[in-house]
Amino acid sequence: MNKIISFLLLIVLLASGHVASTQTLPVVSVRFYNPVYDCPTETYCLEVQFKSDTPLKQLFGMNLRFFYDDAILEYIGTGDFKPGYNLQEEPLIITGEGSEYFGFTGAPEFINGSVQMTDSALAAVLPTDDWLMLFKVCFHVDDPNSLDIQNFCPSVVWDLQQNPPADNPGFLPGDDGVVMSVFDPGPYQDSSPATEEVVQFNWQYLNDSDYFGIPVEIICIPTSCWEVPIKDWAIYLAIGLMIIASAIIYRRRI
Repeated sequence: MNKIISFLLLIVLLASGHVASTQTLPVVSVRFYNPVYDCPTETYCLEVQFKSDTPLKQLFGMNLRFFYDDAILEYIGTGDFKPGYNLQEEPLIITGEGSEYFGFTGAPEFINGSVQMTDSALAAVLPTDDWLMLFKVCFHVDDPNSLDIQNFCPSVVWDLQQNPPADNPGFLPGDDGVVMSVFDPGPYQDSSPATEEVVQFNWQYLNDSDYFGIPVEIICIPTSCWEVPIKDWAIYLAIGLMIIASAIIYRRRI
């Protein structure tokens, strides 16, 4: 009888272990979005936004890994963090070869860093039906041909293959690529694994074994420094009318 009970307990334990191992991981998505260009400093900044397909999840950490064209951009830094997050340390910047694999004009520059939760009580819950910005990445625009134009559309490429193999998800040999985890509110206040999904920025994958992908112009902004924003036209019009009125009054006095 005891042997039967022990056998049944073993089956239950094995079954529960199998269920746990086949549970679907939450999918956490990340994208670059909402580019902003600052004329005086020639700085180009992107929001890094997240969402989850599972409710009530918080990002615990991620490998901040991406490529860009070194002939066009130069990494300045990562900042403007929302409460509860920060860099673990300054990212490594590696300039390599193989521009043709990404469709770049210059050498691909690789950023390798990590972002981690610093306070779970302050960190926001990831939305499931929208995107949430957690920090920004900024670049200096090095290419003089990219200045004072109407459509500036640089590519910034997340380090994750289109159909990432388990042993080499990133583009480089032996590269884990973009790895993200979610906060585990259990007694150890640690992290749990997640499935990563990226939205590439002004770049698309190619179904070609010889090339990773090519730049595309999807989200573009002007780098012209002399255009007056529509919202400021009223201010400039008022100033102009004041100058004209002052000139008329001055001429009448003469």
